[in-house]
Amino acid sequence: MLVLKDLDHLAARVHGRRGRLYDGARLRALCALGSVAELAGTLFPGDKINAPAALEERLAAAFIAETRELAACFGGARAGLLEWQAARFQLGNIKTLVRAIAAGAKPEETRGLLVDLPSGMEGYGKGLAAVKSREDLAAALPDGLFRDSLAWAFADYPGKDAVFFIEAALERDYLAELSARAGELGAGDLEGAGVLYELETAAFNQTLALRGKFLYGFPNKELLRLYAPCPARDMRIFKAILGAADIGSALAQVCGREGVIAPGLAGLEALLRSRYRHAALKALRGDHLGFGTVAAYLALRRLETADLITLAQGLRLGASAAELEKRLLPGPEAANV
Repeated sequence: MLVLKDLDHLAARVHGRRGRLYDGARLRALCALGSVAELAGTLFPGDKINAPAALEERLAAAFIAETRELAACFGGARAGLLEWQAARFQLGNIKTLVRAIAAGAKPEETRGLLVDLPSGMEGYGKGLAAVKSREDLAAALPDGLFRDSLAWAFADYPGKDAVFFIEAALERDYLAELSARAGELGAGDLEGAGVLYELETAAFNQTLALRGKFLYGFPNKELLRLYAPCPARDMRIFKAILGAADIGSALAQVCGREGVIAPGLAGLEALLRSRYRHAALKALRGDHLGFGTVAAYLALRRLETADLITLAQGLRLGASAAELEKRLLPGPEAANV
């Protein structure tokens, strides 16, 4: 375990770990592998993992363990903010359960979709697979933000389009907690890390508006209720998307001078991801001795984990190396984002 002797020591260790992340050329090499078993053997030699679900659990456990390790180097608000990054896996399982209940999935099917979580996250794992109704799920979750958020969403969204709204409400409340924890940091810490949390929230808001309005045709007033608090500029963009006449005009509000990397919403998601990664790299280079170094590294580590899970799913489906690279690796336009 890392021991925080001083920020210089910690920053040096984190910079060393950044060099071992799977992105760029290292991620491209993984795309050329032929199976989930080969991928797992490369990432975790000796573990003998063959199934995508088992690999996802191993990746989740590794990310959570490292998050806790880094959080333990600090205390107070800094530790609380870092630890909240790992709560995304709890959120992911709850979203999976909401979809499974709506689809009437059998418990054995649901169990295979859930990530088994390590100690300290009890009550959010595979034990929930037997839950068959909204009421049972809300009652089964441990006390806390996610249970309260879910109960509110279930009460407010009972209709046929409920899953979209429930997932968005959960995400909004996760991000509101992220913002609250970031707000407890000192100005020096926020200088390096604050932009990352603002970008994460802005990406949710903009995607919510675009998908909600142009894919599903939901009323603007319903989408406004799900807006996650963010700087004033983001609210202006959010309202501009809702007021746009077509999706092309709406995308222009988000992309601005940068243009769209690829057509439609897929291009938008690539652009937003590139903005987030660019901000993390900038913070990692610019805040050599501060908390922002650790926050930026953890942001890149989270992107890596998401990429590796996506890669495992692609290999399971038989996607080609070219298809995987197109999905995971930024194009030349992203270098200027």
